[in-house]
Amino acid sequence: MVLWKKLQYERTYTLIAIYWLLTGLLNQYNWVSDSQNFHLQAQLMFIRNLLGIHFLLIIFLISSRDAKRKSIFYSLLSLILFEMLMMIWNGLDNSSNIIIIGIGALLVLVYSIIGLVEYMKEIEHSPFENAMAFVNASFLFAYGGTTMIYILNYLNIATTNDPDEFFLYYVGLLLSSLLTCFGLWQYAQAPSFYKSKK
Repeated sequence: MVLWKKLQYERTYTLIAIYWLLTGLLNQYNWVSDSQNFHLQAQLMFIRNLLGIHFLLIIFLISSRDAKRKSIFYSLLSLILFEMLMMIWNGLDNSSNIIIIGIGALLVLVYSIIGLVEYMKEIEHSPFENAMAFVNASFLFAYGGTTMIYILNYLNIATTNDPDEFFLYYVGLLLSSLLTCFGLWQYAQAPSFYKSKK
């Protein structure tokens, strides 16, 4: 969508496109690797989620201003420090992975909600703000689904590598990417005079 509508000049949208491209590529590990090697799948899923969380926090950082930008910056630094401490203290086992991804997903959810609340507080919006509202909603939807899956796993209601869990995850990703595409499409349709006003 970014290339098709020639939105690559907008750094935030380029990063969002890279995020969705990497998410799609990193979700191909079931076909590339041994699909019965659940330990490898779990490690690849952890790496994919970890990269996604950091990437989203960087997107939030770049698209924010003033106090919110500082807050996101310190949250990102704190998350990285926490991850290093968890890996030193507990190693890369399943329990530390769940804690790290859970806290990271919570940060993404919080900043997605903050972005949507800030959007709703204003009456008039620029095309950039309108598009980012859809992007924030898509991240909220994607990581809301991920959080639900983690809670079901934590409570032992669902098991790791459950086909229903993967179905829920992939449907969530599909709907989230469609929301992002719609937001970017809306931005592309706006008159160029309004696009310069962020």
